[in-house]
Amino acid sequence: MCVSTRFPEAIPLSNIKAKTIVQALTKFFTLFGLPKSIQSDQGSNFMSGLFQQVMQELGIKQFRSSAYHPESQGALERFHQTLKNMILMYCQDTERSWNEGIHLLLFAARDSVQESLGFTLLYSVELVFGHTVRGPLKLLKEKLLVDDDSSLNLLEYV
Repeated sequence: MCVSTRFPEAIPLSNIKAKTIVQALTKFFTLFGLPKSIQSDQGSNFMSGLFQQVMQELGIKQFRSSAYHPESQGALERFHQTLKNMILMYCQDTERSWNEGIHLLLFAARDSVQESLGFTLLYSVELVFGHTVRGPLKLLKEKLLVDDDSSLNLLEYV
């Protein structure tokens, strides 16, 4: 999650070993660019020699949160809770695997207004791509506001 915009991203992983995380982050960096710093917990995967070496080679400073103190990453922990609830609902409603719908769930989360920021996270996407992004809430609003008179014949309309 970006500290400045709170723009979230989630990548399904088969495990949380250092090698898997490094591969996922490398793919993430090719899309969003190399950050100057990254914050992590003190899990063995983030403390491993491999992870440290990759961060050093990419010129990324790693900040570590206090052990057993998730409050130090409060916004991220809160988003994890929200995303877990969304995943649970998705799996119950669709009877599909969570990783099939993760991208749709992230899109929906980004389209909701962030109370602390006062705007949706899609706004930051608009700044990057230069156009308004149509999200699920905008689509729903459009469908509700459409005056569907086309189904009426002339006599019913008058």
